[in-house]
Amino acid sequence: MSDSDDDYMSFKVLMDCQEDVRPSLLVNKEKRKLEIYKKKLETSNKRQKTLGELERENREIGLSTAISNENKGFRMLEKMGFMPGDTLGKSRPGIKEPIDIVLKQGTSGVGRESHIKEVQARKQQYRVKNLKHYEMQFRVANKERKNFAQIRKDFFKAQKICEELDFRSKIKDPIEDFFWPKETIKRRRKMEKTEKEYSDDAGTDSSDEDDEFEQYITEENLFAIIDYIRNKHVYCLYCVITGIDMEDLKENCPGPYRIDHDNEFD
Repeated sequence: MSDSDDDYMSFKVLMDCQEDVRPSLLVNKEKRKLEIYKKKLETSNKRQKTLGELERENREIGLSTAISNENKGFRMLEKMGFMPGDTLGKSRPGIKEPIDIVLKQGTSGVGRESHIKEVQARKQQYRVKNLKHYEMQFRVANKERKNFAQIRKDFFKAQKICEELDFRSKIKDPIEDFFWPKETIKRRRKMEKTEKEYSDDAGTDSSDEDDEFEQYITEENLFAIIDYIRNKHVYCLYCVITGIDMEDLKENCPGPYRIDHDNEFD
């Protein structure tokens, strides 16, 4: 092979192959697709508009166009002194622009849309009312829960103080079982039982006894303990003081119950 002959892998031969662009089936197929698409686009642009589309376009044009001075109604207004841009009425209290026309959409009956809105508004009011009701119930329940927790705390405190004051006064038995703590009452009950009786009750569940003492925790029973230690021992549960006599206690204590001492606990 001579030097003048080009190698079939040489750069010149490759460049010549790139420049040699011949029509192929693939190119012709794409061209046909493009021509078909253009024809469809031209056909869609030339498509006649439906009667509904024409009515909608004409209606929008008419509503957006102001009445000209050639209109019969406009000329009648001019004869009565109306000027373009002025308001209507003798003292000019009226509007400048015509009332907007709101076209009814859909095929539902007249008044249905307003009825649906009214129903939705009632439902919303009902939800708000229920929400307020539940919120009030929660507040009441939360207040009652806190109130009972405070009563429970004061009840146990009053029991311990009552037991201690009775012990100092050498009182051996409480007036009522709930005047002293349940641990003390349980021990006393066991000691009072004979050995035989105790063995017979050994298999009973102590939870029944706990339920009994739990039922004692009421505001009424708390007031009973407070009145007892106040009248018997001249002692105020909330002031934590013992008076010389009732007159002395009344002078130094605002009252027997927690509500009388609210300012002291704030």
